[in-house]
Amino acid sequence: SGDTASLIRGLPEDLSPEREAVVRTACSLVGKVNYFWGGKSLVIGWDARWGELRQVTAAGSSTTGTYRPYGLDCSGFVDWVFYNATNGSYIIGHGGGATMQHSYCTDISWEDARPGDLVFYPDNSHVGIVGGRDANGELLIIHCASGYNNVVITGKEGFTSVGRPQYYSD
Repeated sequence: SGDTASLIRGLPEDLSPEREAVVRTACSLVGKVNYFWGGKSLVIGWDARWGELRQVTAAGSSTTGTYRPYGLDCSGFVDWVFYNATNGSYIIGHGGGATMQHSYCTDISWEDARPGDLVFYPDNSHVGIVGGRDANGELLIIHCASGYNNVVITGKEGFTSVGRPQYYSD
């Protein structure tokens, strides 16, 4: 889409290859994968289960027990991105959800946020990936959001903290 193309064109020249791989990988699913409460995937590339009608079995959501097209939840998206960006060698948070992913990050300031860093809602109730900045210098966030029922690029509304994954050498 135009959103992902302009985001990738706007990446900083000095961005590390690891960070660029994370952002490009995250962008590859924008508009393509449904939100699914409890949805996880450690498949390299496209997961053939995505889009199949499946019952939501994870507890704690109004969708639990309903049938929906299979996809990813927010932390499942972040896991899939890091797993694919590293060709299967790294899973941030070891599949433990947004709280566990946050524990593998060092909290940083919004001003220091770089593409590939992670952002969190209060109480780690949602997680996304910093994709870059828009023309006004505002952060762009790539995340799998239930409110949009898809992987989307939005501003930082709702996100209250930002963390730098220990994965990066910078």
